[in-house]
Amino acid sequence: MAYKITKECLSCAACESECPNEAIHEGPDDIFVIERDKCTECVGAWLEPKCAQVCAVDAAVPDPGNPETKKELVAKWRQLNPDKPPKGFILEADPAQPVIVIIADGGTSDPVGQRQMEDIDTLVREKFPHHDVCWGMQASYAIRGLQMRGQKYYFKRGVPMWGAEKLLTELAAVGIKKAAMDLLMVHESSFSAAAINAPRHEMDIKVAMPFLTSAENRIELIKALEPDFGDGKETATVFIGHGVFKNFEYNDAFKEMDNYLRENYANVYCGTLHGPPGTADFVAAIKASGCTRVRFISLMISTSGHISEDVMGDQEGSWKSLVGLPAEVVDNFSENPLVRAFFIQSIEKLLKDFE
Repeated sequence: MAYKITKECLSCAACESECPNEAIHEGPDDIFVIERDKCTECVGAWLEPKCAQVCAVDAAVPDPGNPETKKELVAKWRQLNPDKPPKGFILEADPAQPVIVIIADGGTSDPVGQRQMEDIDTLVREKFPHHDVCWGMQASYAIRGLQMRGQKYYFKRGVPMWGAEKLLTELAAVGIKKAAMDLLMVHESSFSAAAINAPRHEMDIKVAMPFLTSAENRIELIKALEPDFGDGKETATVFIGHGVFKNFEYNDAFKEMDNYLRENYANVYCGTLHGPPGTADFVAAIKASGCTRVRFISLMISTSGHISEDVMGDQEGSWKSLVGLPAEVVDNFSENPLVRAFFIQSIEKLLKDFE
């Protein structure tokens, strides 16, 4: 429903400049008014009505005499702003179709990393045009950092910066009954566990696990990345895994990959930023190998400060500094055809399971 301003208004004008539709102006008796035909409750621009957020005396309130559905508000936004696609929590597909829920670690502030994530969003939306696509980002500390920098949404289309629990709550609140949850993560962690265990509000949710959960996927990935390997004589190769701060069983996939690489390739290893296998073993092996260069290959969905600083930084403790050799990095994991095909096929299978 449209909002209205009550007689408690102080005429401070704080709300006037915040309205995305220029629906607020000063009226009679020094009380500001909201034009009903221009009010979308900020649907299309913000997640909550801005007039209510900024009002010091709570004078901006819903108008029960003018009820409107979310669908009607989105349509009004499009009419008022034909050149501005609506941002925020916008669902426009048939509600009987499962919503595609992509759960990622998320939170990178790196422009390239955000573009990599947005490319995946575009790919999924083009592949599944009859389904709404929503995101949950699990790294709450990173989200807070982005918000402190003034970022309000992910992607140009304005995806809310919510975690899985908040997203599922909002989906249930608008009547969604089915969701295909794809964990856009390289490996399992507390982030993936929190998404899987989030309250489902009686929704039917089917889940696809992270890429490296499958031992078969791990071997396929290694083979797919072979063209990026160094020659093993002059140039050593190290896979970059993120890893976890605790619950180190989540790092077993990286340990198994490291063992496989050492057994089947010359001077190719897998390390992790957090937890085992860590860095000590591959650093010692490379220093003993006679190699004169090192190539790092990222196993992370999007680039971030981990790559530019923790791996390739010049400071003491970076992977490049620990190895002590000229280094280069391959940082396009999410663009690998095998990786993209896996995530698309995972979603296809989830949707088929609803049939």
